[in-house]
Amino acid sequence: MDKKLESIFKSIGELKSPDFLASKILARINDEQIKKATIRNIVFRFVGSFSFIALFPVIISLVSQLQNSGFWNYLSLLFTDTGTVALYWKQFSLSLIESLPLFGIITVAFLTLAVFISLRFINVNYKKYEYKF
Repeated sequence: MDKKLESIFKSIGELKSPDFLASKILARINDEQIKKATIRNIVFRFVGSFSFIALFPVIISLVSQLQNSGFWNYLSLLFTDTGTVALYWKQFSLSLIESLPLFGIITVAFLTLAVFISLRFINVNYKKYEYKF
């Protein structure tokens, strides 16, 4: 059995690959990379577009939540009654933070981040495979 394997490995070592094989393999790898880059580009364009479109109603909702929570009323005290705010700054800051609609702010921040990350990846992808798309 060992002699048979040894002869098989010797015959494999003597085989010579065709000259065009390396170029075909590299071309196939390049095609696969372009295919993956195209798929990534489509996905990031979809995510970026969806996030950008969803950003407008979420911002409108955030403004509505800020108006309903009384945040603007607390914030206006900062400009109209500065002495009282300076005296009770701890309570004022806690009331201001408590009136913030955190879910709306986090949603706007997340969607904005998704838009910017998508734009970055599309830009990097485009620069890398600029001549292929």
